[in-house]
Amino acid sequence: MKKILFFLVFLSTFIFSKSFAIEVSMLEAEKRIIFHQLFSKQTCGKIYEQIEFGARKKLKEEVLLKAYHNIKRVNIDEEKAILSIAIDQRTFSYKEAGLERVIFKVLAEQDFSEELAVINETVAISKTKKIVVCEYDLNSGLEDGKFFNFFMNYDNHLKVQSNAKPQVLIYYDGTVEYAYYDEQVEYAIPEFNYRMYPFDNHELRFNISSEIYDKLFMERSDQFKILLNETKDNDYNNISFPGWKIARYISFPMSEPLVDVYSDYSKHSIVSEFSFQRNWASYLFKLIMPIIGITFLTYAAVFMRLVDGRIVTLCSLLFTFVAFDFVSLGQTPELQYITLLDWLIFLGYTFNIITILFSISESYFLRQRTSAKASDLGDVDRVFLNRIRFYYKTVMPVTYLVTFFIGYYFMLI
Repeated sequence: MKKILFFLVFLSTFIFSKSFAIEVSMLEAEKRIIFHQLFSKQTCGKIYEQIEFGARKKLKEEVLLKAYHNIKRVNIDEEKAILSIAIDQRTFSYKEAGLERVIFKVLAEQDFSEELAVINETVAISKTKKIVVCEYDLNSGLEDGKFFNFFMNYDNHLKVQSNAKPQVLIYYDGTVEYAYYDEQVEYAIPEFNYRMYPFDNHELRFNISSEIYDKLFMERSDQFKILLNETKDNDYNNISFPGWKIARYISFPMSEPLVDVYSDYSKHSIVSEFSFQRNWASYLFKLIMPIIGITFLTYAAVFMRLVDGRIVTLCSLLFTFVAFDFVSLGQTPELQYITLLDWLIFLGYTFNIITILFSISESYFLRQRTSAKASDLGDVDRVFLNRIRFYYKTVMPVTYLVTFFIGYYFMLI
């Protein structure tokens, strides 16, 4: 019996320690919007030379900046308390009043080359003038003062990493678009509440804001609104979030007035909010139910006779609780409070140790009585011992349940 229990302890430790390494996600096609310039490099070069939108440091007229971003993956490193967001594409666009005149001037200097016929044909087919005609490197364009710098930034981030160069796209209708690709942003999340782990729910907000506080307004682009609706209709399955399920995801523009002497100015941003919950089904079957089952076995062991190895069985079950405790380590960061899983394991420990102490006391009582009388227990001692056993078998499960629910409601506070 003892060898079998130790084998089960070893096997459960091996299996459960590997059970969190694999995550299967259902992903749909990414919503990256890909453009290619319509004009030749020579024409786009001439347009670039005549652009001077970045020469001014302040906005002369009000600008409506339309935002779009496509989140493809969210991941949480719970041990380090870091959340990373992988964004496939992020864009900001606005209508530049002088751009159409620049494009028309360049085409006129080329005696209205074939490119004008091509663009007119494309406009007739697509029934819109919002067609990409040129693309440039964003960083170079900002350094050269060709494009206005809106100083877009992720608020309170730890690190931003991009695997592709950002670009500026200019449209035939005078739209200027800043496009960023394949970005990964990291945030510290020490404020997450893990008290109900592994049945915990969390909320996250991240802002993409501008450092231009005057004459600027922001809103979601039409493509962004469509993407958000499709994401909601697909139950957010097109965003990979290993180990978690997204319950709500919204994005909206926000304007916050600055304080003190800058109260006439506002900070403009696009806010994204997530509500998500842990995929607790695997934890239920791999951790919670086995712990409850082992606790039940601890209680059932009281009905065994001491001579049948009750104390040995209880000690083996105690080692099983130790194994589950090691499995739970590293799943969450170091916390200043206990979680629901910690509480469940602690109650199992306590129940097991109390049962072992009760069994030792029972064994000591039997040894003392039988050795004193050099015979079996008398009727009085047998009645007393049976009464103690009955009280223990009745009081312990009630105490366990009451203590569990007290701890449960304490964690909700």
